[in-house]
Amino acid sequence: MSDILNDKRWQIVQEDCIEHMATMPEHSVDMSVFSPPFPSLFAYTNSECDIGNSEDFAGDAKLHLAFFFHQFIRVLKPGRVAIIHCQQIPGLKRNGELSTIDFRGLLIRLAKRAGFVYETDWPITKNPQVQAIRTRSTKLQFAALERDRAVSAPAFNDYLIKLRAPGANAVPITENNLTRNEWINWAEGVWDWQQIRQTDTLNTQEGKGEEDTKHICPLQLPVIKRVVRLYTNPDEIVFSPFTGIGSEGYVSLSLGRRFYGCEIKNEYIAAARKNLKKAEQSEAGQLALFECGHE
Repeated sequence: MSDILNDKRWQIVQEDCIEHMATMPEHSVDMSVFSPPFPSLFAYTNSECDIGNSEDFAGDAKLHLAFFFHQFIRVLKPGRVAIIHCQQIPGLKRNGELSTIDFRGLLIRLAKRAGFVYETDWPITKNPQVQAIRTRSTKLQFAALERDRAVSAPAFNDYLIKLRAPGANAVPITENNLTRNEWINWAEGVWDWQQIRQTDTLNTQEGKGEEDTKHICPLQLPVIKRVVRLYTNPDEIVFSPFTGIGSEGYVSLSLGRRFYGCEIKNEYIAAARKNLKKAEQSEAGQLALFECGHE
């Protein structure tokens, strides 16, 4: 099988990922980590291809994600890992739902239906005060607590869903320099927000257009670093079908991996390419230090 990157370090294509994955060679990426658009909650672009613009979870959002998983499973090598970052979605008046929407469960069910093996997930706790300020959720505010605790509720966690493509992994993942103490810490069933700061992300401002009011919510860099170290060997290809401003690619290149991504928004692509060039320079600098005998 030919190398999808043709021996390059990285590539970002400006296409809808569902359509593009249909053209990618089968079993062409070693691992994937990404945060999919959250239907109904965040909008990213005005494109009909953008899952974030889907409001109907029983209809177009579910259908859109089902098509995604059926193409996604083609490109991941057998036995290899996909990590999907998500959170539950609060019921909103505009989506006609009072109950919290089980987005995590929907992703797992659709992935299994497409043929993925669901293994586990890591909840990542969130600072409730920060979430109360950011989302203005009345359920987290002191006013609701003092007025009627029946409406109070804890902060929404993030989740990292771990999927595996069916089949045996042909190349064991062993070249990680992962210590046993790191694994003891990371193997805990929950990752604490005090270890993974919500603000530890790439700069989002570069991805916004002049009149852009859409939401940017990049995945935290320490989260990406952990899973890329856990589930790839050096020089393997990490894939993000929703590249955004390039967080997954930035970390992957910084850790000596390669990166392939899809994105549809012009501003995101420009920011991602800039970020990946910075990471490439950082990777070259680290390699030079290593060759000179410096840690």
